[in-house]
Amino acid sequence: MMAWRIAAVLLVVVNLALLVLGQMQPPPAPRLPPPVADPDIPQLELIALDWQESQAQGPRCFTIGPFATLVQQSRAEDRLRPFASEIRPRRTEADRDRGWWVFVAAPSRSSAIELAQELASRGVEDYFVVADEDLPDAVSLGLFERRENARARLARIRSMGFDAQLAVRREDIPQFWLDYRIDPGERSPWRFILRSSPGAKHFAIPCF
Repeated sequence: MMAWRIAAVLLVVVNLALLVLGQMQPPPAPRLPPPVADPDIPQLELIALDWQESQAQGPRCFTIGPFATLVQQSRAEDRLRPFASEIRPRRTEADRDRGWWVFVAAPSRSSAIELAQELASRGVEDYFVVADEDLPDAVSLGLFERRENARARLARIRSMGFDAQLAVRREDIPQFWLDYRIDPGERSPWRFILRSSPGAKHFAIPCF
């Protein structure tokens, strides 16, 4: 009988302790309403995703290049042909430095020939008479990739008393491209083409 009384007392004590602990805990924080967006602050728009979704609904167009030769362009076109609904080859011109040119100008063709003979008599080698568009008559003394080599040649010719000059030679080189269009769901092997075509790039363009 005593054991039941002790158990009842312990049960009452435990319930009182739980009641006291529950009253000591802080009340839950009230839920705040969501902040109202300021109409003066511009909202972020996922333009890139919208553009991709709009493109996924229709054909996409790209260009790849430049290719150094027509052969490279033709090989790339063969790889694109099974995937593209339309391909348009095109060609552009690019300006490129050829090197540093050392030369001596002459007033006429006969003067250029006489100048070349005089250079030869002074032991100068590797020269020839040219008919350049900008210089109708001149004696070329070498085209150099490195500027220091061109300057050394220039100093040697000038030390002999000739009015040698130095200029950068430029030339227009052809570059070949492929513009192509693919339908929704199609993918092109452009990464493979870039790996086999050093210097080429691939980017999206407006559809033609």
